[in-house]
Amino acid sequence: MLERQEQRSLEVAAFKEKTHSILRTFDANAGDTELEQSSWISGCIITISIQGVGVAFPLTHDEDLELPRTKSKSQDSSAVGAFLLSIKSIEFGTHRGETGKAVMQRLSFQFISR
Repeated sequence: MLERQEQRSLEVAAFKEKTHSILRTFDANAGDTELEQSSWISGCIITISIQGVGVAFPLTHDEDLELPRTKSKSQDSSAVGAFLLSIKSIEFGTHRGETGKAVMQRLSFQFISR
């Protein structure tokens, strides 16, 4: 029984050493990450602004659907339902890679049936 206890204590000691070894590799990687964060972008202020976004998604499975070439006042037989999405403006900004914000104004969507 004493031999099993010694063997078990040796296994536990080996396990602890492996665990410490693995944790040391994580510590080394954390230092590398800090170097990457001090890149050129960390000194920049970035602002992106997009205005007047509109998209129409046709609600049909017809792969041969084509957009009409001219406006027609009569009801066109090829008219299909659609999902319309409209956004007045989207703004994204970041300050030296530390803080950021995103703002979206006047999001609207609707379904149009034929």
